[in-house]
Amino acid sequence: MLRKNAVSTRTIAIVGTVVAVSASLFVIAPVNAEPEVTRKDVEAAFHRAEVANEVVNGLDEDQARLKRRLKEAKAEIADLTSKYDVQRDELGSAIVQQHLEQPLGPTVSLLTSSDSSDFISGLSAIDALNTNRADALETFDATRTSLEKRQAQLAEHEAALKKSKKAADKERDKIKAEYRKAKADFERLNPSIQAAMNGGDYTPIENAGSGAGKQAIAFAMAQLGEPYVYGATGPNSWDCSGLVLRAYGSAGVSMPRTARAQVGATRRISRSELRPGDLVAYGSLSHIGIYLGGGKVIHAPRPGKRVEIMGLNGYSVFTRVGG
Repeated sequence: MLRKNAVSTRTIAIVGTVVAVSASLFVIAPVNAEPEVTRKDVEAAFHRAEVANEVVNGLDEDQARLKRRLKEAKAEIADLTSKYDVQRDELGSAIVQQHLEQPLGPTVSLLTSSDSSDFISGLSAIDALNTNRADALETFDATRTSLEKRQAQLAEHEAALKKSKKAADKERDKIKAEYRKAKADFERLNPSIQAAMNGGDYTPIENAGSGAGKQAIAFAMAQLGEPYVYGATGPNSWDCSGLVLRAYGSAGVSMPRTARAQVGATRRISRSELRPGDLVAYGSLSHIGIYLGGGKVIHAPRPGKRVEIMGLNGYSVFTRVGG
C-alpha cells in the first residue's frame, strides 16, 4: 500500500513539473509585442517622407507653371474673342447691306447662325464678295482658328492642373503617414540615441568659396540653427532644396525647386573635384546640400532637426553651379 502511494506521489510531482515548464514557455514574449525599432529604421522612415516631400515640391512647381499658362491663355482668349466679335460684326454688317442692295436668298440665314463654321460657310457661298471682303473673311477665319486652338489648350492646362493637384494631395498624405511613423518610432528609441540623432554642428564657417558660391555659403551660414519644415523655402524654416534655392538665389543664380532638378541644372563633377559652393546630393536625388570644403556640408536635414553642418557621409552625387 505504501509503495502504491509513493508511485502516485512521484507521478503527481512529475506532472506538476511538466505543467509548470509548459506554462513558462507561454510567457516568454507577449503575443502583441512590437518589433524593436533601430536608428536605421527611423532614419529610413524620415527619408521616405523627404522623398515624398521632394515629389510634392516638384508638383507644386508644375502647378505654378500651369497656372501661369492658364493666365496667359485666358488673356489671349479674351483678346481673340474681342477681335472675333468685331470682325464678325463688320462682315455681317457688310453682307446685310449688300443683301439690301442685291438679295441673296436663303444663304443669308447662315449669317445669323451661332456656329462659326456655318457662318464661314455662309460667307463663302456669297459670290458677290469683293476682294477686300474676301481678305476680311480670311482674317476672320484665321482669328476663329486661333481662338479655338487657344480654347483647346486652356482645357488641356485645366485638366493637367487638376491631375497635378490630385497627385500632390496623394503625396502630402504619404508625407504625413511616413512622418507620423518616423516620429513614433523615434520616440521609442533609447534617449541617448535620440540625443545623438538630434545633435548637430552649428559652428559657422566664414569666407568659404568664391564668387556666387561664396555668397550662397554665407547665406546658408546665416540660417544655421533654423528648423527644418517640409516644403519650406524660408525665411525662418527650410527643407533641403529650399535652402539651396534661396542660398544661390541670394547670389543672383536662378535654381529649380527640387533636389533632382537642381542636380539636373548643374554640371556633374567627381568627388575629388569638389570645392566650396558645389552641390552634394544623395544617390536617390532626394536630398541636397552645399559643400563647404574640408569634407563638410551645410544642409537642412529633417523634421526635428535644424540647419546644420555635417560630413560627406551618404552623399554620392556632386555637381557644380555655373562653369
